[in-house]
Amino acid sequence: MLTIDLHVHTLYSGDSDCEISDAIESAKRKGLDGIAITDHDSVAGLEEAMVIASEEDFLVIPGIEISSGDGHILGLGVSEQIPAGLSAAKTVEKIREKGGIAISAHPFSLDLKPFSALRAEFDAVEVFNPKRYIGNRLAENYAQEYNLSKVGGSDAHFCDEVGLAGIRLDAKPEVDEILKRIKEGRTTVFGRYLPLSNYLQRIFHRVPQL
Repeated sequence: MLTIDLHVHTLYSGDSDCEISDAIESAKRKGLDGIAITDHDSVAGLEEAMVIASEEDFLVIPGIEISSGDGHILGLGVSEQIPAGLSAAKTVEKIREKGGIAISAHPFSLDLKPFSALRAEFDAVEVFNPKRYIGNRLAENYAQEYNLSKVGGSDAHFCDEVGLAGIRLDAKPEVDEILKRIKEGRTTVFGRYLPLSNYLQRIFHRVPQL
């Protein structure tokens, strides 16, 4: 049984202070078998991530979180840049052209267009995100109604958030097999909500130093 966090940000996202090596170390310390690196609109850190993963004998799924014109979309199994600002449908098409799978990330977030992205044909929906209390319930209901595969991810921007959510599945620790299991819906979602201390940390991280 593998335990994997499918939604992790690093320094390459611009709004995270987590080094790739520290994200992997945090995941290992918490008993995870792997993580997906999904930086905002960037694959710049993936080469570094794969080198460290090889050295640490740890599974890293290459990925990206794309800011489509309709909401955020995770492209897992993607190592090449995909432009931001495209429609959700076009973004999903680009992800598949590059051999990846497309996941609607926190689709009912209040700070994004809540329903537009769901018009696209996703491979899965993120139904547990530690920062999205109401949105998780709506995403779960949506996935259930339309028979879509369900996943979870921490959406970690700080290293101690890695592993707050993810999936468990029976599979070999190989990217292609894991992506296949996700598409087939053969995963179990786990997660717990972000502690208040982490919310405060995120707020102060954005306050300019005087």
